[in-house]
Amino acid sequence: MGRIARLAVLMVEDNQDHTELCREHLSPEEFELFVARTGSEALAMSKKRPYDVILLDYLLPDTNGMDLLPRIKEFQPNSLILFVSAVDDPDLSYQALRAGASDYVIKGFGYFKNLRDRIREALEE
Repeated sequence: MGRIARLAVLMVEDNQDHTELCREHLSPEEFELFVARTGSEALAMSKKRPYDVILLDYLLPDTNGMDLLPRIKEFQPNSLILFVSAVDDPDLSYQALRAGASDYVIKGFGYFKNLRDRIREALEE
């Protein structure tokens, strides 16, 4: 049986600790992880190549995920976007999903342990 192609994942996250925890739980055999620390860096990266999945943080140093989401969708119309936020806000979740996010992931304790499953579930839908 052939090897499964790795998914290209753009992680838009300014918190180095969160990036490292996610890197530990998204195996390199399954995921090729690219990291953008700011919204402007994410936009520049999204113009250069396609990504299968984008993990988009809400609070970034230069913008917020809601402002960034439609701009990234312009360059990545086929990417699965998971909106990631420490903010457990039903209104924000609703807005993110209406704007084109496939899922809203709350950065609760240990969220990164379930990230792989959330990505896989969203891809199957």
